[in-house]
Amino acid sequence: METLRFLTPKTAAAVRKEFGTPAFVFDEASLRCNAHEMLHFPNAFGLTVRYAMKASPNAAILQIFQECGLQVDASSGHECERAMLAGIPGKNISLSAQELPDNFASLMAHGVTVNACSLSQLDRIGKDCKGARIGLRFNPGIGSGGTKKTNVGG
Repeated sequence: METLRFLTPKTAAAVRKEFGTPAFVFDEASLRCNAHEMLHFPNAFGLTVRYAMKASPNAAILQIFQECGLQVDASSGHECERAMLAGIPGKNISLSAQELPDNFASLMAHGVTVNACSLSQLDRIGKDCKGARIGLRFNPGIGSGGTKKTNVGG
């Protein structure tokens, strides 16, 4: 059994009584400390730290990380919309999705950076958003790990 890191049995019981179960409780101090550590990671050419919101799309967590200076990595149009509803500016959101959402042009108009993941996505973006600045994500075909269906890039 995992030792509670920031809750005591008494406070855990109080959370259960007030909110029921399951309940998710986060330690804001740890979130802020982790954000600080990531922002100060040694780098040679500049670093943009993004929180992969698929880990937890909780608005309070997104806002804490926004306050700390982290940006958002979204994997769907829905995640982009959810982040913006939480107050994250579009310019601080990067979208990398296997399928472009139908509203990708609108998301880009709000400042979301789209990372094209295929030639068909490049074609769609080029037709719908001429001259737009985008990112590219590609798999060079090398790496290690994963399964026959995935490659984690090494």
